[in-house]
Amino acid sequence: MTGKKRLLPLGFMVILCGITLSAVLRDPDGAAGVLRRGWDHPAILAEALEEFLQENLPFREELRGGVLRLRMLGGSSEQNGVFLVEDGLVENLTVTGDTTLHRNNTRQILAVMERSSSPAHFMLIPTACAIYQDRLPEYAPLYNQRGYIDNTYKQFYGTASTVDAYNALLYSDSDYLYYRTEGSLTTLGGYALYQVLGARLGFVPRPLSQFEIDYQVHDYYGNLYQRWGYGGVRGDVIATCRDTQGGTTSRVLNWERYGPKTYHTLYPREAAVSGDGLDVILGGHAPRIEIFTEGGRSSSLLVLGDRTALSYLPFLAGHYQKITFLDLSLLTASEIGAFDPDDYTQILFAYSMDTYLNTEHPSKAGELGPAAG
Repeated sequence: MTGKKRLLPLGFMVILCGITLSAVLRDPDGAAGVLRRGWDHPAILAEALEEFLQENLPFREELRGGVLRLRMLGGSSEQNGVFLVEDGLVENLTVTGDTTLHRNNTRQILAVMERSSSPAHFMLIPTACAIYQDRLPEYAPLYNQRGYIDNTYKQFYGTASTVDAYNALLYSDSDYLYYRTEGSLTTLGGYALYQVLGARLGFVPRPLSQFEIDYQVHDYYGNLYQRWGYGGVRGDVIATCRDTQGGTTSRVLNWERYGPKTYHTLYPREAAVSGDGLDVILGGHAPRIEIFTEGGRSSSLLVLGDRTALSYLPFLAGHYQKITFLDLSLLTASEIGAFDPDDYTQILFAYSMDTYLNTEHPSKAGELGPAAG
């Protein structure tokens, strides 16, 4: 028995040496760097070696997939706050304990609205776990998004019109409102928001039957799938909806600081060829997107929001001569200050609950031009 006990640590050392040797063979230059960093200090050597092995562990992805497979066989359907629901993934919304973030977001947005002469509108967009909560395990600790939205909207009464995105999504006819592998709204989710936005922004939404649905990208796997890291999930289809009866043509400026691009369509296929599949919509998410539409209403809309805007902006295009979208998290203070809300017919603040509760990005609206000064 004693002999067997002695063999266990010896066997473990043999396995460890084998793993280390395999990692060195995978990245000899990295291994040499570890020795250079920790040659004179054992603690630094241990830290560098740990980082090196994490990056070069043989069969790392296969081992991770095996662990997930075992967890699923044991009845688990959750990994790092991401739930496997039927054939898709739903991320749970975790909220930071720093309440000053969202309180300041509300305060700064209200200040801009009160100083601007342009009619203002405000929309908080629930994440998938709120709309799909009946599909999640009963033990999932869900944040009360609906309660927060209702309480926050009360602060905007008399200052802005609020948009009920929660009920628009909850009672939508579609069951494909959020991507299965990406924490974003699908085109059909965007259409649900477009319908309720019409009542607030003052236009009549066009029926879905008036749009030609084109399935541009198949088998798309987004950021949630990368975090999940194992199968059981069906790839997404990225669809576009072209207005077949509006008689309008649009030009899109997708502005990146070092590479602005202009497209003469709302859905540039070439943008998705070498990048993210979602780039087929307006050229993809960017700090600033401007849409110019001939034949639309002679009015303009300033939208301050986040990545969720890609889902509904194409539908709004046919109702405005000009739409400017700004993601304030990707712009400098001077770049934000170049935009004056009073230069637009209407203003829309539209943020996902994740962005609004966990970041300070919406509060940067206070840096807008003269209307905020």
